[in-house]
Amino acid sequence: MSTLADALAAVDAARDEIIALTQALVRVPSINTGYMPTGDETPAAELLRDLYAREGIDSEVVESAQGRGNVVARIKGDGSALSLMLMGHLDVVPVEDPDQWTYPPFGGEVHDGRIHGRGSADMKGMVAAEAMAAIILKRLGVSFKGDLVVASAADEESGGKYGFEWLAANRPDLLRSSVAVNEGGGRAMKRDGKVVYAINTGEKGRLEIRIRVKGRGYHASAPWMADNAIYKAIPVLERIAAYKPEVSVDADLFKHLDAALGITEEVTNDNIDDIIGRLFPVKPQAASWLRSASRMTMVASMISAGVKSNSVAETALITCDVRTLPWQDEAYVARQLDQILDGLADVSYEIVTTAIPSASTWDHPFLDSMQSATGDALGRDDLEFFPGLTTGFTDSRLVRHLGIQAYGFGPSHPDSDPSLDGAHNINESTSIEDLMLNTRFMVALAWRVAVEGAG
Repeated sequence: MSTLADALAAVDAARDEIIALTQALVRVPSINTGYMPTGDETPAAELLRDLYAREGIDSEVVESAQGRGNVVARIKGDGSALSLMLMGHLDVVPVEDPDQWTYPPFGGEVHDGRIHGRGSADMKGMVAAEAMAAIILKRLGVSFKGDLVVASAADEESGGKYGFEWLAANRPDLLRSSVAVNEGGGRAMKRDGKVVYAINTGEKGRLEIRIRVKGRGYHASAPWMADNAIYKAIPVLERIAAYKPEVSVDADLFKHLDAALGITEEVTNDNIDDIIGRLFPVKPQAASWLRSASRMTMVASMISAGVKSNSVAETALITCDVRTLPWQDEAYVARQLDQILDGLADVSYEIVTTAIPSASTWDHPFLDSMQSATGDALGRDDLEFFPGLTTGFTDSRLVRHLGIQAYGFGPSHPDSDPSLDGAHNINESTSIEDLMLNTRFMVALAWRVAVEGAG
């Protein structure tokens, strides 16, 4: 009868397969521009479906629209334990200038212990780890007490309308599970010789603000006859840049900064910026995370104006990205905007909500299994964990209303350098060391929850 040790050894033996699957997924250019037609995730979904079929695992590809494929595999248990879902997405953000990349963006090439290409870090490497975890356990012929579900969906990069949102509304039967693990946390941090991980229990919301500035056009040879919308946009941009958001340390992670970063003083709204300032020189990534987790962010990310170079612009459009804390809704954002834009003439705005903030509980027994599985994967029992907050958005929010407790966690190796991942940037890549650790973690987690029947 197979043991967890056998399963972990099988992961190590499948190293070449795990790398090859990640490469194959990266080589599928499932680019999501945010505007239809886009994505084309179906080839990646069919790649996984065919792989599952060869391994005797039941799966189904469902399209929410032409080319927007989602694939869900399920290994059924006897119903005596929690069912576990491993979540992932198949779409990737666009590549702006391939010439800036050291290696081809969709080549999936291996160099210096890393797999290079768009989507390797976000998040086709984790998708491959999840799929291979199910395959390895199936090969071992173990008996499952709870179902093991692997769901790889479309459209996460644009909010999930054609992915998990569509599945939850139209095919909730495919997602039926008790607990889930997804992207969003797991970066290894070192403190006093210990390795510390954040398990992200929740995530901020994401809204898009479209501010329109109205002017009056005229021939560019007589600009004094116009009311240039570009110039009128300048004070709008200056006010957005000067905006001071409300600070809040209500998130659970601020109650655990001793374990996370060795910060023993009480953290308050009044002293968090001082703490962040002291942290930045020594741990800039951690300091940046605390800054994001303690306030709403608003940044002008796009601007467009005019239709021709010899005509003064009649209108200007400023697009802003906004990330909200759990208690900040669309009405709150509107009140902030009203204050920012107060007194400016010919300025209007609209707010589009992309993702609402959401969270799962920190006291669920599943967290014990996640922590134990991380220790199993690394072969050590001296790890520490604390609740984190994803400052971007993920698909987890789209399944929580189904009663699924979803957490963001994919552990990085303590010796790897996550700053090399470059998600959404040029030269995106993933460490093979991290890829193997993630596969070991997924196998150990599935073993503890769906095979042994732990919480």
